[in-house]
Amino acid sequence: MADEIFRPQRPVNNSFNEPQIELPENHPLRQQSNSEFGNGLHPGITGNIPPQFRAQMAGDIAGMNQPPVRAPMDAATAMVMMNGNTELSAILNTLKQHSAHYEEVMLPSKGKFYDGTDGPTNGVINIRPMTGEEEQILATPRFVKKGTAVNMIFSKCIRENIKPENLLSQDRTFLLIYLRGISYGTDYEVQVRCPDTDKQFSTIVDLDGLVIDRCPDNYGPANLSGVLPKSGLKFSYRLGKGKDETEIQEYRERKLKAFSDSATDDTLTYRTAQLINNIENISDKEELKVLIRNLPIQDVNYIRNLINEPPFGMQTKIAILSPYSNEEFEIDLPLDSGFFFPKNKKAN
Repeated sequence: MADEIFRPQRPVNNSFNEPQIELPENHPLRQQSNSEFGNGLHPGITGNIPPQFRAQMAGDIAGMNQPPVRAPMDAATAMVMMNGNTELSAILNTLKQHSAHYEEVMLPSKGKFYDGTDGPTNGVINIRPMTGEEEQILATPRFVKKGTAVNMIFSKCIRENIKPENLLSQDRTFLLIYLRGISYGTDYEVQVRCPDTDKQFSTIVDLDGLVIDRCPDNYGPANLSGVLPKSGLKFSYRLGKGKDETEIQEYRERKLKAFSDSATDDTLTYRTAQLINNIENISDKEELKVLIRNLPIQDVNYIRNLINEPPFGMQTKIAILSPYSNEEFEIDLPLDSGFFFPKNKKAN
């Protein structure tokens, strides 16, 4: 679900990408060599650097037994810090200690489908609440449009050195909802429409109340195969990851640009072919697409259900009671703008 909304993809890069700060030649802070700051400080900052700033940039603040900050300090923050405001430094140090508090969570997959390079084999992730920096990422349209926003905040808020795009879609949805809960609170106000009266109303969803299904002990990579019920063909498949959803979205957009309204949408067929390893001895993706289009619909539906609904993940279907009809109905948890930009509750 998370990937259907944001469709993120971003390679991890821990290098300094921000513009370097260059001071005028006659500036008093340019009296020492850049070589003094080759131990992790920003290469463009020179001069008599305040001790607190030096420690922050090196990721080794005195008294803080925490792992180094993974993201570099941006140029604007660095320029402000160069003024040496000790009160600001003290506040930032305190905030850094609070933001360095990570919560340990067990992924729905329990790590069974990871090898240690693409995700934790024990299924444990340490994640911290978002700060204003991460919200700024989500508020940047180009990151959301390119599908990099969620990967960017995952890479900043998750302590483990993993590529978020390699996580299974079920684990990503869980982490996205968990991150929202620890950052903004678990009350999520949504706008829904009563199916009986067609009237719209708002209601509060408690994210803590969503059910999490953990991967069963008897389910793992060895179970990702079977026999099609109608044709009797043998097949094997894999589960979708974040990068798969990005590729699928890009495929859909390319198809729309190339053919506009003149072509049918074969995104479902493309996605199914991408996640199938083979049917009998057929493994080429283009050949699999042809084969899927010719399979009995019962077989196609069987494969899609296996791929899309493994026996683990967060249940995102929620029951809503209509105040107009007094009847319950189900909806998929919506990820609208209020999910990461909730409004303040109005006082009575």
